[in-house]
Amino acid sequence: MDKSKPAYGQACTHCYKAKCRCVRTTSGGTCERCLRLGKRCQPSGSLRRRNVHTAEESDARISRLEDKMESLLSAMQSFIGSPVPNGHGISSHPTHLDELSVSTTSNMRLGEPTFAGDSSATVSPNPNPLFLSPNHPEFPHVPWPDQADERVAYFCSRMLPYFPFIHFTPDMTSGYLRQNRPCLFQAIKTVTTFSTQERQVQVEQLKRLLFTSALLDVQSNIDLLLGVLTYLAWSTDAFLGRADLVSRLMMLAMSLVYDLRLFKPSSPDVQVMMTITQGRADDNSQNPDDETPYTVLERQRAVLACFILSSNISSHLGRQDALRWTPQMEEALQVLTLNGSCPSDRLFVLQVRLQLLKQNADHVRQQDDTDSTRTATTSSASAPHLLYAKALRRQLHELGASFPPDLQQIDILKTHAQYVELYINQLAYSISRDCLALGHTVQGAKSDTVLGFQRLECLWQSVENIKTWLDVFYAIPCSKLVGQPFHFWSQMILNITLLKYLSTLQDPEWDCQAVRNTVDLVSTMDCMLQKLDQTSKEPELQCNDHLLTYLTKLLTKCRQWAEARLNMASRGMETPCQNDTTSHNHHIPDLDQIVWMQSMDLGDDQWFDSVLSMPTFS
Repeated sequence: MDKSKPAYGQACTHCYKAKCRCVRTTSGGTCERCLRLGKRCQPSGSLRRRNVHTAEESDARISRLEDKMESLLSAMQSFIGSPVPNGHGISSHPTHLDELSVSTTSNMRLGEPTFAGDSSATVSPNPNPLFLSPNHPEFPHVPWPDQADERVAYFCSRMLPYFPFIHFTPDMTSGYLRQNRPCLFQAIKTVTTFSTQERQVQVEQLKRLLFTSALLDVQSNIDLLLGVLTYLAWSTDAFLGRADLVSRLMMLAMSLVYDLRLFKPSSPDVQVMMTITQGRADDNSQNPDDETPYTVLERQRAVLACFILSSNISSHLGRQDALRWTPQMEEALQVLTLNGSCPSDRLFVLQVRLQLLKQNADHVRQQDDTDSTRTATTSSASAPHLLYAKALRRQLHELGASFPPDLQQIDILKTHAQYVELYINQLAYSISRDCLALGHTVQGAKSDTVLGFQRLECLWQSVENIKTWLDVFYAIPCSKLVGQPFHFWSQMILNITLLKYLSTLQDPEWDCQAVRNTVDLVSTMDCMLQKLDQTSKEPELQCNDHLLTYLTKLLTKCRQWAEARLNMASRGMETPCQNDTTSHNHHIPDLDQIVWMQSMDLGDDQWFDSVLSMPTFS
């Protein structure tokens, strides 16, 4: 028998806790491991006897412990870090849970817990001072719900105000959400995780929860709908090559709107048919006796939010149509307009109104595309469409004049309004361009001159819209930019893309130099890069893989492209040609038909090479 190895149950305290072999030195006063680590070697307080339970009892105990361990690890992954007393940020740094889970799971499988005081355990430092690791010595016993409350509070104060489609009451704490709104709770945890790598862990948990609720359990409830809408509103997937997920979740949200009868309650015929065929009434129908003013407004906000998101995602991805506008939705909007119980409804109502104007313009474009495939006689319907586009612009200006000057989010409304007007202007531009190309008449008279002037007017108004959007963007505080929803960043990319086209449009009647004098493409990139760099210094963005990191990469690449292209133009290497229909800047595409935006993957260098390849100088 090896005398250097103590008998079972007589290992020193440190080796026992670390589950390491305890080998005594020749002197016998200490063990080799404690001597190597410079620790004080202390024998166990008492002898440990071997487990005398039967194999079945032991297996059952181990199984229970493993189940508890899985729940603990899931909770640890959900609530990473704990706030210092004055912290206001969200942890965005990994805490090496994988390493922790391996060692801890190994110990738990043996039915022996891992002690917080085990000096052999490795505690990874957290570089973010706002949130410390659960094992941090200063906060060894901070309960998990405090972290969840911090995330919910951050979401309500720093993100939701810019797209307020949910009204949080004081009693809607993290505990309440975890118990009554698990999908919404998980979605909030996901969107308040700014590190892309860490967010993926939360996304997978959210996907499993949504899959189980929507498909396995075949549920349709307001929690499921709000969870999907919350994730879509602040999702970064469309920028990182995961447009498929965005598209499918949007379709899920739209199907839930129909399943929940948010447009109108089920008819008596539907109720009878459900009872006959399935032995029960329609579970998704709303019982008036169960409704409260809060639940009514909650559903109305949800369906209107679904309309906005479907409209934005439809334009960005080009894969599906937006949720159609109905009289019931107009009624819901009127109710929110008159309701005074929630101050944030003022902003939300205006956001819906703005998006409705944009969607009406999109409807005109789709009609014009359909007309253009018909005969020349019927295609003259483009002229009324052009007049309707002007009417939409007038309605937009009237709506903009009604913006409350005391609204804290007035800058967000202004950027949204400039985007909508940009969309309407580009609609009018495409209609007038097509009319000129086909030799259409307006009110029975040939008017190439009028159409040509209108076309140029639309283009120049687009330049003014972009300039105004950028001016408002520069004035937004960095702390506000962090919590902006998906469609804000989509608008930013769209503005830059259109500015690139307007700055390099090869048309003999268009003055590119005047565009550059008004909004210089290269200097605009520099200013935006500076703004994103300042915003990246916010406490919650202290990681190297948040969304603004990828947007910075995009703007840097765009700046390189613009500088190279403009240098070529200044050296006379590009000559505008009226008949050059193959030139890639001979015309401006429709804003919701830009293919490279629909396939965007800012984390893939190959995507950048294929989309923003540098022009050659040969």
